[in-house]
Amino acid sequence: MKVQQIFTPNDTPTITYVDRTEHKLEQRLREYYETPNIVISVSGPSKSGKTVLIKKVIPEDLLIPVLGAGIASAENLWERVINWMGGPTETTITESVGTELGGTVGGGGKVKIPLIAEGEMSGSASAGQNWGKATSVTTKHDSLTQVIKEISGSDFVVFIDDFHYIRSEFRDEIGRQLKAAAENGVKIVTASVPHRSDDVVRSNPELRGRVAAVDLAYWAEDELRQIAAKGFNALNFVLNTTTEKRLAAEAFGSPQLMQAICLNLCYELQIRETNLDQIGLSVSDDQFKDTLLRSSSFTDFTKMVTALHTGPRTRGTERKLHDFVDGTQGDVYRAILLALKSDPAELSLPYDSVLSRVKAVCSSDSPVGSSITSALEQMQLIGEEVQPGTNPLYWDSDTFVVSDPYFLFYLRNSDKLSELGSAKKA
Repeated sequence: MKVQQIFTPNDTPTITYVDRTEHKLEQRLREYYETPNIVISVSGPSKSGKTVLIKKVIPEDLLIPVLGAGIASAENLWERVINWMGGPTETTITESVGTELGGTVGGGGKVKIPLIAEGEMSGSASAGQNWGKATSVTTKHDSLTQVIKEISGSDFVVFIDDFHYIRSEFRDEIGRQLKAAAENGVKIVTASVPHRSDDVVRSNPELRGRVAAVDLAYWAEDELRQIAAKGFNALNFVLNTTTEKRLAAEAFGSPQLMQAICLNLCYELQIRETNLDQIGLSVSDDQFKDTLLRSSSFTDFTKMVTALHTGPRTRGTERKLHDFVDGTQGDVYRAILLALKSDPAELSLPYDSVLSRVKAVCSSDSPVGSSITSALEQMQLIGEEVQPGTNPLYWDSDTFVVSDPYFLFYLRNSDKLSELGSAKKA
């Protein structure tokens, strides 16, 4: 087998699929899928396998996918469902009104024909010539009603991925319409990140009791290690436990990221397909580091990291510079990014942890608390500006959350932060 068939960061895995039996995720999702008139809310960290789980339980040809970030209104949600089904969202009826000109008209003169302006006529008009005018009337369908009519009581599922990216001004109305659709027998599944998992219920409190939650926790190290073990065994290679643990530690609870790291390790070790004989693998520190660097190219956050490092524009006041343990100098924004990058890697940091990490990366005085708080608020705004609707950063005045593990992986393992710091060395 080719390595790309085994390690599949952008596809549903087969050889390296881990069912996490002890969590009973598949069982619960299957039971809820068979329960009528409810909305299923699947929550879990970004790249944690929510979509893979859903496709494992529900046949992919029954899923009607809609991305939350692309929904422009409540009506637009159902229009996208109709478009997927290949149905029209509006109907145009054309009515023709006309008359037939019989006989002939000889010589010059004027003739008035119904629906045609009076004009000059000469020569002969042939018998039976048609004249007419068409009028078109376009009627827009009620897309929700149409969806209910078409798939109510069927096995089809409206799958709203990244529900948390739906703009807040649309959520209330969408919540009401989800309730109406579910009550009328339309199967609905939403997927969101943990800190926004209650968005479905908050969009309409009347959904309480009608939403069945399936929560995917961060993957444990042992679960991520199974991906590596299964994959390399299928290739007829044996990876030692220490290397498996190092790989899992860098995946931040994300099976998709673990798949990408393992695939790039194969590339780094020149493994392309299943080996004839079983061989033990030894991975040097340099090979491991190069694997992580190579994996960081699978997603590019260059613009995001640069914008966060620069911070918002200042008016007249110079930002205070700090000396860092990596030998560079920078302001509070660089301090926070260095803190995020530091060990141990964490996708969610309470405010006190942010403060202690920032202090640890500074070699002299560190930014004051008020400066850090202001910067965290600005970093969320910058993230939203750079990636509208898909911002990987979230600050709620108490905890700083990185919702996309690929962002943290890029920050830790690419050369971008080092490049940005080189111009500010003391």
